[in-house]
Amino acid sequence: MEETVTADRVNLRSLWIWTRGSRGRLLCALLGALAGAGLGLAQPLIVNRTIEDATAGESVFGLLLVLAVVFSGQAALQAWSTFRLDQAGESIVRRLRQAMVDQLLRLRMAVYDRQRLGDLISRTTTDTTLLRDVLATDVANAIVNTIVVVGGVSMMVWLDPLLAAVVVAVTVGSGFVVGVVLKGIRRETVAAQEATGSLAADLERVLSAIRTVRISRAESRESAALAERNEAIYGHNVRAARLSAVVSPAIDLAVQGSLIVVIVVGLSRVSSGHMGVGELVAFLLYVNYLAAPMSGLFDIAPALQTGLASLERTQEVLDLPTETDRERHKPSQTDGSGLLLQGVRFRYSDREILKGASFHVPRNSYTAIAGPSGAGKSTVFSLLGRFHDPTAGAITLDGCDAHTEHTLGEWRARIGLVEQNSPLMYGTLRDNITYAAPDADESWLRQVVEMAGLAALVKRLPDGLDTAVGEHGSSLSGGEQQRVAIARSLLARPEILLLDEPTSHLDSAHEQLLIETLHRISAECTLVVIAHRLSTIQSADQVVVLNAGQVMASGSYDDVRDYLPTQHATA
Repeated sequence: MEETVTADRVNLRSLWIWTRGSRGRLLCALLGALAGAGLGLAQPLIVNRTIEDATAGESVFGLLLVLAVVFSGQAALQAWSTFRLDQAGESIVRRLRQAMVDQLLRLRMAVYDRQRLGDLISRTTTDTTLLRDVLATDVANAIVNTIVVVGGVSMMVWLDPLLAAVVVAVTVGSGFVVGVVLKGIRRETVAAQEATGSLAADLERVLSAIRTVRISRAESRESAALAERNEAIYGHNVRAARLSAVVSPAIDLAVQGSLIVVIVVGLSRVSSGHMGVGELVAFLLYVNYLAAPMSGLFDIAPALQTGLASLERTQEVLDLPTETDRERHKPSQTDGSGLLLQGVRFRYSDREILKGASFHVPRNSYTAIAGPSGAGKSTVFSLLGRFHDPTAGAITLDGCDAHTEHTLGEWRARIGLVEQNSPLMYGTLRDNITYAAPDADESWLRQVVEMAGLAALVKRLPDGLDTAVGEHGSSLSGGEQQRVAIARSLLARPEILLLDEPTSHLDSAHEQLLIETLHRISAECTLVVIAHRLSTIQSADQVVVLNAGQVMASGSYDDVRDYLPTQHATA
């Protein structure tokens, strides 16, 4: 059975699950680190023997040579295992981050409506980076350090049980203090990461609307709001640091206290003959050697809390629902009947937006959907793009059901969409036009550029199609962005092209040009247009009037003009 994890049960086992695929590399690095630790544990024994031989007047050259080899071997193994652990950590984070990217690109549309994009981005970048050391290095070091401490304590017990008992007592007392503060550290760390995600989301909101911010003279107000978020992050991190500060004195107490006790008690035992000088030196070396692993174990505990908090936030994203296909049936034979909506209903939360809408769009026709704000026009487009599923009813194209006889990919390959805001990507004009069809041939690209009325723009730009359009297409006017979006959809040769008020950014001259373009396009594919302007409605072959989620009328402009909102009914 495949291992899985959800955000409500994130624990150390969850960290282990994400090491899948790198466990072989981690095991090799772990074995190398353990071998290096074993060489480190052997060094005090070699030193003890060297002191005894030197005291007895025997040659110690061979032992010094062995000691040098052991030192060198330990250093080499530590370097190799450290590199392998870092490599494994990067590999784990790469997989986790890619899983989050894939998840974010496939979330249900309703999820995007509820989530803040800046926070989702923060979880994908910042939180996964925090996990890197914890998933590989810290966990592996915890294992190695634990074994080293157990081995070292065992050797100390073998050398002198009384001194070993004293060291363990001091260490356990310090460990208890550290354990008390771990819960508070995780709580404050989670809160700090949540606040960081909120800051990223707010900053993304402000920067994406920077022109509105500037013209509204809202820089100071937004800066103050962001400062509150920043202050919250500071507060949580300071409280976490205050709790973490307890860890360092506890470690110092365990290490320094142990050394002092060993020196005082050990000298007494040497003078009484219960312990040799070499054994005392070896014991002190073990205490000193174990200081770093013990300190590491104390430090790893807060780090694990941070890692678990980060994993919890990333796992929340991985638990979000994604788009899924229903069971697909074998497509029925197409009949060329065009697009048909039959009794389509759609409920969002507790509000029913479409209430049994039905209308037919013939093939290669130009249909305008009109109606007052809130009538359900945009919802129809969301359903046609399969961004949402209808609550009831059916949508078919040439007799084939959109949901039961098409996968999402198959259906969307037949649909093109031009949104009212016409979002463009960072890159060149060519990148944006070929986005849905990157392998389109040059002749068809040029033809589409001409059809969308972009030929003059391409000729005017310094690098033609290879001119950069800026962030969100900022170097182009609204009308130019609209035509680029139309060209992008046309290049993929859709059977149905959905346009959400395509004339909203155009003046009267360009509006007329676009209307002529739409009629040319309708020879290539079926057009469905959300229309607010009278000219767009009048030029359509068919007008569908929506009101309060229902189809009030459909037909030519003259047939439906009495059902149109007042501003559309008269020229």
